[in-house]
Parts: sequence; C-alpha cells; structure tokens
Amino acid sequence: MFLAFFSFPSRNRMLKLEFRPHSMDFLHGLNPQQQEAVAHVEGPLLLLAGAGSGKTRVITHRIAHLVEAHRVPGPCILAVTFTNKAADEMRQRVNSLLGGLSSRESPQVSTFHSFCVRTLRRDGARLADIRPGFTPKFTIYDDDDQVALIKSIFRSVGLDEKFMQYRAVCSWISHRKSRNETPAHVYSSSTDPNTTRLASVYEQYEARLRQANALDFDDLLLETVRLLAHDTSLRFQYNRRFEFLMIDEYQDTNHTQYELMRTSSATIRMPR
Repeated sequence: MFLAFFSFPSRNRMLKLEFRPHSMDFLHGLNPQQQEAVAHVEGPLLLLAGAGSGKTRVITHRIAHLVEAHRVPGPCILAVTFTNKAADEMRQRVNSLLGGLSSRESPQVSTFHSFCVRTLRRDGARLADIRPGFTPKFTIYDDDDQVALIKSIFRSVGLDEKFMQYRAVCSWISHRKSRNETPAHVYSSSTDPNTTRLASVYEQYEARLRQANALDFDDLLLETVRLLAHDTSLRFQYNRRFEFLMIDEYQDTNHTQYELMRTSSATIRMPR
C-alpha cells in the first residue's frame, strides 16, 4: 500500500476561506472517497491508497479546488513527493487544471530534496551558526562524489574494500543519518572494533564535507530541519507561508522526512 498524507495546519488566515459557487467543479468525475478528500479544507487528513487508485488525481484536484473554489493563493500551497518524475507529473497536472498560472501564482510542487535545496539556497545563511563554514553556495555531493570521498578516507587510514565496499559504507552512513545518528552516537554505542572504525570513517567523512562546504542528499533534509529548528523567525515565516501542505508517497520509515514536514507546518507563537 502507498501512503499519502495531507496536513493542513489549523491557524488564523489573513484571508478568510471563501467558497466561490461559480468556480470550476473539480469534484466532477471523482468517486465519493476522492470527492471527500478533495473537498476537505480544515484540519489534517490521512489517506491510505494502493497503486493506481488515483492519489495524484486527488492531490492535483484538491490543489485546484482550493485555488479556484476557496481563493487560496497558489504560493500558500506546498505539495511534496519523493521522486522527480512524480513531482513533474503533479506540476503538469496542476498547471493544466488551473490554466497555466505564472510562476509567482503557482503552488509549490517539489520533491523533499528540491524543497530543501531551495530553502537552504535562499534562506540558509543562519545555518552557519550551528554548522561553521556553511554558506548558501554549498556543493551537493552525488553518489560518485561520496564514493570518491570514502576512497580517499580509506587510503588515509590504511583501509580498503576488504574491510567494506565503498558503496556499502555510503549506505551505512546514509542509514545512520536517516536515524539522525552522529559519529558520536555510533562511537558511544559501539561494541566491536569494526563499528568503531566505521565511526571514525563517518567522522572524517563529515569533517571533509564541512571543509568543502558540501552536503550529501541526506544532509539536505537534516540541515533544513536543523535550520528551521534553529532560526525561529524563518520557521515562523514558513509556517505562515504554507497554509496547506500535501505529502504524496511519504516514507514513514524516514524520521527526518517526518521532522521536516512537522517543522514546516507546526504553528508557533512569536514573542511580542
């Protein structure tokens, strides 16, 4: 089963939701369950749906329904999914339904990673407070870059692939990051020499990334979460900006993705 999670945080809107009875009917042609999801406006909604059951259609029609029937500004809607292909398809469907909005008027439809890249490039300067040396002009390391970095670290400490294959080390580090485990966590929980060696490799890997002002794909999510947790003013801006949040193909095994969406949508009070 695939999981689609829609979260619409309850808060006071600057513009009260208003229904326009003469707008295009985006409920037409949907089955009763799909209509219920598309018409849902306030509060959270969780949908469990299998492949081919119309998840993308529900999300795109719901976006169009909010814009056309309730006058929700497009930029107040954020829809995220996991793959570039899914994001492109969703974006095309939304544009088709809404008649080709300008980029300034359109809802933001993206993958988790592209949302994070955009956030860090545009608003990430204060991450340097907690990640020394970081600038928004960071480099993104792809799989080949990561393997090359692991090879270099292995050479510097006298290891080779007899210890562990390079890509396996990359996967091991990625798994640790998905659980938000730092090298210090691995060191403290290590019960054997091999894990301690891996912790040392992980520690050097992180140090090299920071020296190069580089992030890997896991860091894009992790550091965006850390940025929003650290910069209360920025978090408040995002909470105010995205009135409606829709998550497609959410991976409930990845805690960082959950924290990212929770942090982006949770209502906070700014001090007066």
